[in-house]
Amino acid sequence: MKKSSIIYSTYHLYEDALLQRLRSKDDVLEIHFIEMDKFLHAWFNQTLNALDDILVRWLLLLGMVDARKQKTYDDIYLELEALTMKDENLQQALSAWEELSQTPETIIAYQSRLKYMIDEVAKLEDAKYYAQQEGIEKGIKAVAKNMIASGYDNEQIMQLTSLTVEEVLQLRTEIEVE
Repeated sequence: MKKSSIIYSTYHLYEDALLQRLRSKDDVLEIHFIEMDKFLHAWFNQTLNALDDILVRWLLLLGMVDARKQKTYDDIYLELEALTMKDENLQQALSAWEELSQTPETIIAYQSRLKYMIDEVAKLEDAKYYAQQEGIEKGIKAVAKNMIASGYDNEQIMQLTSLTVEEVLQLRTEIEVE
């Protein structure tokens, strides 16, 4: 029997007695075969063009890792990276594959780095918030000092600045010391 060079084959059911394919409305089963060894052989012999054939692009993604040989084809990976510039769907698939193919150690490292970055952003936000609050407090106290210097009584200052009586009295002693 002659060996076929077909990489991708599709098979359908047929009726045994008539040896005819089922009617299209009854033809509910379709089987697809991809011979990855043949595909990789054709790819490495440069007989396939990934730019012109979407099936070749997707088969490259499937064929990049050979689990039986525990091997990753770096040249296919580089070709896929170049192809992702032209094919957004392939880019999304390659990104998802990279995320899924991480080892537990790299996942933990990634998650730790992500947590660190989130914590740093939170620290900056907290510092910004407290700096704003401190600035507001200083501004209120400066206004209160001006009110004291202008002759406002404690009740008026407390009403307009929301400072406590203790805070207003403290500001009065600070002004006397200056």
